[in-house]
Amino acid sequence: MSRPAHAEACRDFRWKDTLRVLGWAPDRPVDLAATIVDRHAGHGRPGLRWIGKSGASRTLSFDELSRLSAQVAAWLRSRGVREGDRVAGFLPRVPETIAIMLGTWRAGGVYVPIFTGFGPDAIAFRLRDSGARVLCTHGEYRARIPALAPGGPAILTISGTGARAVGDADFHAAIEGQPANGWRAERRRDDPAVILYTSGSTGPPKGVQIAANFLAAVYPWMLYGVDLRLDDVFWPTGDPGWGYGLICYMLALALGVPVTCHEATPTPEYALQRVSVDGVTNLATTPTLLRGIMALPAEMLGRWPVRLRAASSCGEPLNAEVVTFFQRHWGVTVMDHYGSSEFGLPIGNCNALEMEVRPGSMGLPLPGHTMAIIGDDGGEAPAGTVGQIAMRPHPEGYYSLGYWGDAERTAAMHRGGWMTIGDLGRRDANGYFWFEGRADDVIKSAGYRIGPFEVESAILNHTAVAEAAAVGLPDPLRGQIVKAFVVLRAGHTPSAELRDEIVELVKSRIGRHQYPREIEFVPALPKTETGKIQRFVLRSGPRPSATSTPS
Repeated sequence: MSRPAHAEACRDFRWKDTLRVLGWAPDRPVDLAATIVDRHAGHGRPGLRWIGKSGASRTLSFDELSRLSAQVAAWLRSRGVREGDRVAGFLPRVPETIAIMLGTWRAGGVYVPIFTGFGPDAIAFRLRDSGARVLCTHGEYRARIPALAPGGPAILTISGTGARAVGDADFHAAIEGQPANGWRAERRRDDPAVILYTSGSTGPPKGVQIAANFLAAVYPWMLYGVDLRLDDVFWPTGDPGWGYGLICYMLALALGVPVTCHEATPTPEYALQRVSVDGVTNLATTPTLLRGIMALPAEMLGRWPVRLRAASSCGEPLNAEVVTFFQRHWGVTVMDHYGSSEFGLPIGNCNALEMEVRPGSMGLPLPGHTMAIIGDDGGEAPAGTVGQIAMRPHPEGYYSLGYWGDAERTAAMHRGGWMTIGDLGRRDANGYFWFEGRADDVIKSAGYRIGPFEVESAILNHTAVAEAAAVGLPDPLRGQIVKAFVVLRAGHTPSAELRDEIVELVKSRIGRHQYPREIEFVPALPKTETGKIQRFVLRSGPRPSATSTPS
């Protein structure tokens, strides 16, 4: 079957057709749980294929996901959750997590995902800032949750290797006996469904309000970019606690396609084996994991044959070497896609469309999306000029609603009808977009967006530290790594032991994925006359120096 041309698909695209696929009517409220699972129930079809860290496996049908989520919703309503209330999830990739997400929306709530890599400080901030009424977690991660103030969220804990704390509700005991056909809250499409915290260059993370319309907004990406089909064995390797994983899971289920879910965070060896053993036909992953697979011995690559029909990548730029490697070894072109917590997924290379793939480019605007590169004056920049990547949101295809509790920063995103978020790029003469970096100091490492503020704040908790600055430096595997420049207090001297203490402090307070892989002890930090740290000076300096202690 021939594929339609990209230009043809853009010309013929209509948002009303997307709404029809989802069973939605214009200007009508939506029931996300009904869209995602209920409408596929009644036939015993598989919805989630789960493989645990121990190797145990479990398959949940759409019927089971519908029932479990309805019971979760009934319990949440019994605990006072009402329309617009926030329900946080500090949860691993287990089947109950999907039921909790769906149950939150069914109850009318707003889901707040908290990545399991975070430490107590990061968890506490997200709970406090969102005002979560309920926190759902897992026994394996319960000990990492800090003590909460009286009147804080109720805690629902899934039994695991760890123990519940006094006062926690047990997940299975709590939902047992709850009605399986109770609450069905409908929400406006411009109501928030998710608050996803994303790091900025200054200040604490900001919560992006993702609209209940998100399924419609990212449908063109799934249809044209991923080319998901009903008979696919689909494995999105991302975590539902991050934006990419969340939309991969929920949109695939909404389209009736079973999702393969691995509890273990995939290493390159594990990913290669599972793609082969599970017969994965459609893979959605990250450049970091792909680069890790590239680094495996040639005999291992030959030992595990794959049958991929389509592969997609998102989270950071996909360099040309990765594209050509998998064309040669797997016979598949990995399609690079560009997205963000604020934009959704508006640009990409398309498995389902006839278009040239230019290795290193993140592709063309997807059908239904209007994207541009704009200059400081708010006008569109000429071809080849570096500027802000900008979106003109469509009234039917919008994704985010601005920042939670921050009207000033929300307003700052908008200029002359365009939305910008600090990502820089250029557009060539043929309309292809190329990522150039960030306009601010946000670090993008292994698909994670890391704000220097959180890293620096954690480092400053060490009694030997007077000042700290964190920057991102290029890295062939992760895209960027975090490097910290540290000024010590009087009476303290640099040492490998002190470096290790700082690393462990960051890991324990905010998360293992955010720790500095290089630390350089310096006598002073470069600053402006008003005292602001000049991180661009630190990024352009020698690496590593004689006082560095790299990992």
